[in-house]
Amino acid sequence: MPCPSSGRDSLSTPSGPGTECRITAQGQSRAVFQRALERGNLLVAEATLRELGRPTLTELLELTALIAFKDPARHSRVAARWLLRWLERHDQATIGDAALAAACLAALGGRQHQAALTTLRELAEEAGGSRRLR
Repeated sequence: MPCPSSGRDSLSTPSGPGTECRITAQGQSRAVFQRALERGNLLVAEATLRELGRPTLTELLELTALIAFKDPARHSRVAARWLLRWLERHDQATIGDAALAAACLAALGGRQHQAALTTLRELAEEAGGSRRLR
C-alpha cells in the first residue's frame, strides 16, 4: 500500500514495485528526534527539534525528561518553561494541577522518573499535547 503524498519538501523513496512513498523533511526530522530520545542522545535531539519549527507539548516534555538525566544543571529552567507552556495550553488547570505538574517535573531524573514522566504525559495529552505549539 503506497504512502500518502506529502508537500513539495518531500524525499521520494520506493516502497515496493511500482509504488512511491514520500517522506517530508519534517517527518524525517521527527523520526530522527524520536531515535535520538530512545538512544539518549541529547545533542541530536535538541538539534533536530530546532528543525521541526513548532514542536508539540509532548515532544518538549520528552526533551525535558532527557535533559533531566543528561544535563541536570539546565533541568530546572527547561522544566519551568515546559510548565508555563502547559499552563498556557490547559486553560482549565487548577492550582492543584499546576502543583502536580511541578512536582512531577521536579522528580524527573530521580528515583521516581518513570512514574513522574507517565503522569506528565497524561497531563500533556489532556492539554492537547500532540498539537503543535504556536
